[in-house]
Amino acid sequence: METNHQLTGSGTSGAADDDSPWTGGPGLVRSLWRYRLVIVAAVVTCAVLGFAASLALPAQYEAQADLYLRDPGSPAVLTLKDFNHSGTGDHTLFMATQASLAGSDTVFGRALQILGRGGAASDLRSTVTVAPSTDLASVTIHASSDDPVEAAALANAVGTAYVQVSGERLAAATDAAIRHLQDVIAPRNVELDSLKARAARASGTEQAALERQALYVADMIGALQANQNDVAAQAALYGSGVETFQQASPPTTSSQPAPALLALLGGLFGLVLAGGWAWWAAGRDRRVEAEEDAGAILGVPLLGETPQLGAELRGTGGPRTPPGELDPVAAEAYHFVLASLEHALSRVGGKVVAVASAGQGDGKTVTVLNLARAARREGRTVRLVDADERTRRLSRLWGDGGEHSEVIDLGHAGEEAPAVALVGTVSQNGSGEQDGPSERNGHHPAVFVRSNAFSELISPSDEPADIVLIDTPALLDVSETVAIADRADAVLLVVNRGTSLSDLRRARERLAFTDTPLVGYLLNRGLSKRPYADVGGRGPRTHLWRWAAGRGEDAV
Repeated sequence: METNHQLTGSGTSGAADDDSPWTGGPGLVRSLWRYRLVIVAAVVTCAVLGFAASLALPAQYEAQADLYLRDPGSPAVLTLKDFNHSGTGDHTLFMATQASLAGSDTVFGRALQILGRGGAASDLRSTVTVAPSTDLASVTIHASSDDPVEAAALANAVGTAYVQVSGERLAAATDAAIRHLQDVIAPRNVELDSLKARAARASGTEQAALERQALYVADMIGALQANQNDVAAQAALYGSGVETFQQASPPTTSSQPAPALLALLGGLFGLVLAGGWAWWAAGRDRRVEAEEDAGAILGVPLLGETPQLGAELRGTGGPRTPPGELDPVAAEAYHFVLASLEHALSRVGGKVVAVASAGQGDGKTVTVLNLARAARREGRTVRLVDADERTRRLSRLWGDGGEHSEVIDLGHAGEEAPAVALVGTVSQNGSGEQDGPSERNGHHPAVFVRSNAFSELISPSDEPADIVLIDTPALLDVSETVAIADRADAVLLVVNRGTSLSDLRRARERLAFTDTPLVGYLLNRGLSKRPYADVGGRGPRTHLWRWAAGRGEDAV
């Protein structure tokens, strides 16, 4: 037999052997899909916790009052000293200035007086915010409190305080402007009286000049008086500068906590947290996702990929359920694998194949059955050996009867078959029932598989077969699989999609202890895991090998 050099060469190294959780691992979407149940549980849990936290927090109510300001008015009002800081006429700057005034200590202090509350103006800053509206149409006052009535009263008090303070500031600025104009007019009146008196005493050209000067001063005094009247009129019209004060009403619902919002935030937090964990976990526990994943570790070619089979075709319907017929696409997949396997066998010069897998439930038993059926349809004689004592699933799938005469047709129903498979127990004299190794002096099953009796069982001289398929136990679960592989001419490894790459590395290391070459692997699309402890409710069995040998006649 050839040395299994494929398992130890440099070809086994690659990106799949990199143990870094952040390089070469599955993508984010695959990671999330792999751990979707964990992620859903985390999202739901965090959402429930967020909702529960919202119920535990004290309720907060928010009231809103709006101050719609008048257009600042004429330039006379706009230029009033200490009143309008928007000397440029910029509306944005004007609204920002008025919002700043509404949020000043002066207004907040007046609001406390209106509410009849003590304390400093700074006490309101944690519960009251003032800012221009987004459309610059108003100054908005937001007030929050654990009492909806108090929240509305607080917002209205700040608005009322602004109206009062703004009106007082306008009145003061108006009085100052009028007094300033009066101070300018008074000396002009004195000058006018003097010019009139001098003109009355003069004559001729001098009198005419003095009268013209008097007329000029009189016009100036008239203009100043008109300006004074305009300032008073604009101030009266402008008032406090508030065109409409839309007072706040007590809110009917609380703004904090928001159960739906906190539940949503909790769910998003759970999604991010669980998604990050899933990505990390998928990187640490990489699995077979694509065809090249297993090949990078095993260093052998892919012989074929088989489709996922239903429960009936997997033989999980009960111990006496025969394997169902495959659809043409699935059947052709096994024919393809058989052709690749026979080509690999021709290179090693043998016909006995140990069909193994890293773990239990990877689909090796179903693979053995369907490869036998494919060979049977091609007119080949097939010998099947059930070497998995703990499950005896190969035997149970072909019928759980222990009679040597029981026959199962491997061909299509109603089709004339060139060969049949006989299923029964093997005994020391060729008939009846044989005790398993565990019942013979307490020997381990490996004792039997290393014996000449096992060699004669798998390849008897009187009943030759074209190909012998041995259903072996899982490599990583029991010790005798390597001993079984030693008796074969080649090893075919069945790899299930989703198999851990670390398990494949361990399986590769186990196969390195046999000289039997690993000729390739078969990628299975996915079968449900079935531990050794769960064998259809029957538990571990002591009967050993069941086998099927081609007879070259139709099945009955």
